[in-house]
Amino acid sequence: MTTGELLAQARKLTRDEQLKLAHDLWIEADGPYDDPAEVESEWATEIGRRLQNIADGTTVGVPDSEVRKRFGL
Repeated sequence: MTTGELLAQARKLTRDEQLKLAHDLWIEADGPYDDPAEVESEWATEIGRRLQNIADGTTVGVPDSEVRKRFGL
């Protein structure tokens, strides 16, 4: 079966089935999720770094109104 044929078959699936298939293919190609505890630890470190940058003035925030304008919200 070609990829075109597979895609044609996938288009016949419900939206939920298509999303599940896409997710499963992504995981298969990318490998399993990282250890949740490790991810949580890394995020805690990153959040701490970002907060420190805000506190010491290294990073300047963008007003909510500007963010919304940039994204057309």
